[in-house]
Amino acid sequence: MASCPRLSTGDAFLSTLLRHIDCQAQAIGTGGYQALADPASPTIQVVTALLTIFVALFGLAMMMGRTPTVRDGVMAAVKIGVVLTLAMSWPAYKTIVYDVVVEGPAQLSAAVGRPAGLPGAQGDLIQRLQAADAAIIRLTNYGTGRDELATLPPANPNEPPQRTPIADNPALGWGRVLFLSGAVAAFAAVRLTAGLLLALAPLFAGLLLFDVARGVFVGWVRALVFTLLASVAVTLLFGVQLALLEPWLAQVLQMRQANALTPSAPIELLVMSLGFFLALGGALAILLRLAFTLHLPTPWREATPGRATATAPAHADAVPLSLAAAPSAPRLGSPRAAAVADAMSAAQRRERLIFARGNAATGGSPSSTARPGGQDPAPAHAAYGQALRRARPRKSVGAALRDRRS
Repeated sequence: MASCPRLSTGDAFLSTLLRHIDCQAQAIGTGGYQALADPASPTIQVVTALLTIFVALFGLAMMMGRTPTVRDGVMAAVKIGVVLTLAMSWPAYKTIVYDVVVEGPAQLSAAVGRPAGLPGAQGDLIQRLQAADAAIIRLTNYGTGRDELATLPPANPNEPPQRTPIADNPALGWGRVLFLSGAVAAFAAVRLTAGLLLALAPLFAGLLLFDVARGVFVGWVRALVFTLLASVAVTLLFGVQLALLEPWLAQVLQMRQANALTPSAPIELLVMSLGFFLALGGALAILLRLAFTLHLPTPWREATPGRATATAPAHADAVPLSLAAAPSAPRLGSPRAAAVADAMSAAQRRERLIFARGNAATGGSPSSTARPGGQDPAPAHAAYGQALRRARPRKSVGAALRDRRS
């Protein structure tokens, strides 16, 4: 707390407040992570326990006969590496995640804002916002000039008194309130949220190991992406607002110093402040929606865990008829098309087995029964039908008695 700048009033209020918020966000992100990543902290003990459980479950699955594929082994190694990097290695975490979230928005904003000539693209956004606030304070002190004319009698007694929809002083005051509120709320929401998420990285990293809690880790990644995009959007939107507000304030102040009336200035300031306040909220809502459309790929297993493909028989004839006729077990995560393909494969194995047994019963060979032109051989149902067909016609008991009497 002592290292962050103290809050001042007057002309330095906004700049000291924004710098204090940014300082607190960085202190939370850095100090919080180092406290949670300390080897003696309970968080690291929980992460270590989760790693132990994950490795134990993987080994237990192998002991129970489940043969992991190469993909399963690679994904398990990647998960362990990511957890160790995010939870226990500050140099690697600072380079990969922290610097990207903290320093990346300023670089992106400068790359986009410099070609457009936006104020604040050179890294002086806080100073420009403070200068604009100081100009609004001077405009409020000058007023619009209509207060001096309020006590003068009208030139024509028959003319009605002039009325204004909103008084000058409340309009100027609300314009400054919206300007300050938009700047403080945007900086606090984006920077403090980013600092909190960066500090809790060791806690969220351990949730990547298990499918049940993987959604929480994905949500943490999405929130970090939102803070990065929101920081860029806030900088650019305030740059556009300053590009409009700074020359307007300079013109109005010049007119007031020349004792010229500016009756429309309060409403114009209120409209600009309110419009950009709403635009900032809408931009953050859109970016939040965009960030939470991110989906991390889920590993898809092409075969059931534990299924040994290397021990499959080389010939279909060696498969028992009961196994050939039975449909294959449904695979985890396989679509309906895969189940249909399994059923068709089982049917083809069954037909080949019946055809081979029919040829063995009739003394023929598979090559001799092949059709000309390379067509598929005729099914072996005919051989079974000839062997099991009745040699004489079937007679009922009544027909046999009639034949005897005749």
